Amino acid sequence: MGAGKTSIGKKLSKLIKFTFIDTDYLIEEKTEVNIPTIFEHEGEEGFRARETKILEEISNNTNTVIGTGGGIVLLPENRQIIKSMGFVVYLTASIKELVYRTEYDKNRPLIADNNAENQIKSMLDERKEYYESTSNITINTDNYDTVKLSKSIIKSYKTYEKDNS
Repeated sequence: MGAGKTSIGKKLSKLIKFTFIDTDYLIEEKTEVNIPTIFEHEGEEGFRARETKILEEISNNTNTVIGTGGGIVLLPENRQIIKSMGFVVYLTASIKELVYRTEYDKNRPLIADNNAENQIKSMLDERKEYYESTSNITINTDNYDTVKLSKSIIKSYKTYEKDNS
């Protein structure tokens, strides 16, 4: 949450001429309501089920950069789908930076009514192992330059592709 998945994903997809898909946007588009409304009516469990359905729908897409919600890794089936889709990048940032980027964003239901720093720390503690086990590389986004970060991802992907061909 706030690591830069959407903005870096968009820049990366532009540089490599791929389509960009944001799973949160797809969920909102299909339900015609925003994510906080989904959480309000269906809870986190309902939202996570929607994430799984979206992943299944896009799992065979090619030439695509996909940005997901930060909690998508909580379900084992989602981690499996993500890993099967290709090269996976874990974007991370310091707690301080994540708080700065997210604490006033009203479209983030998991931190909307709580102390942002404690909530983000707690979520990272719960999810870090899943992010690391699902991803091929980790990129820190504290020094937020979408072009440089995207080029770093491209370089890592080329190395990965060469090593795995």
